[in-house]
Formats: sequence, structure tokens, C-alpha cells
Amino acid sequence: MTTTADRDPLRRGLAALGCAGLVLGACAPAEESDGDLATVTYVVDGDTIRVEMDGEEVAVRLLNLDTPEKDGPYTEAECLGVEATAFLADLLPPGTEVRLEEDVEPTDRYGRHLAGVYLDDLLVNAEVARAGLGVPVLVRPNDRFHDAVVAAHEEAQAASRGLYDPANGC
Repeated sequence: MTTTADRDPLRRGLAALGCAGLVLGACAPAEESDGDLATVTYVVDGDTIRVEMDGEEVAVRLLNLDTPEKDGPYTEAECLGVEATAFLADLLPPGTEVRLEEDVEPTDRYGRHLAGVYLDDLLVNAEVARAGLGVPVLVRPNDRFHDAVVAAHEEAQAASRGLYDPANGC
């Protein structure tokens, strides 16, 4: 499990600077860790959850995955947005313990914690894509889970699941 010092953005940034070729963007991958344990409190949508971690409730954005939006105060419903949210809610009901693993940048511009979310040894980010309910997204430098999400997404496309099922009309 990482310590508070490991999650400190300044310390993580300094560690990332230890790689060569910063101008070219050639950095070593993020340091592997056991991650932080957290308890799911709420599923916001298909790629965002809220968890209790270290006595605080925080929003967590699943890295390297983008799902259709559900209808909300700032978004209009997209095809299978409700289904993507329901899939994630079924996989991670409130009270579920998950492990959060960070990449290079630990938060996004909205203050959400960015993570690979694990249910035991299952990478939830990839499972949503495997169901055909999300697509890979790459916002550098966070690419740690990208290959797994891409592979799961390709599997969904080949099997015509979710967004790729012609019956859904997406």
C-alpha cells in the first residue's frame, strides 16, 4: 500500500523527472505498487465512482476508459450511458472493497483521483470495455492501463457486444 508521501504530487513528479528524454516524452512507466484500498460508496456513471479512502469520500475516474454519458445536470444521455452506469454499479455495489492503482498524474483537472480500479485481481477499467460499454482513451502521461483497455475493447468489438451490437442502434 502506498503512503501519503507516495501520493504527494510533488514527490511523484520529482520521481517522474528521474527519467531521460523528458522533452521527447520518453519516460519510464509508473512505479508499480500494491495500491490503496478503498470502499465504494456510489457509482456516478460508467467511468466514475465515489469511494471512502483514508476516512474521506473521493471521486475516482477510471483511467484509460471513456463511457457514454447518462443524463445529468451537465450532460445529455448518450446511447448506452445508463447501461454503462448500471454495469459498473452491478460490478461495484456500495460497500465493495477495491484497490486503486495510480499512474503518473494522480488527479485530473476536476480534482478526481485517477486510477486503475481492481476488484481482487480484476481490472474493472478493462471489464467495462470488455462489455462493450466503453472505449479506450489516452491522456498522456497516464497510459498504464491503456493496453489492457484496448485489448478488452477489441474483444467487445469482435463479439459485437454493447456499443457494437447492431441491435442497440448506437
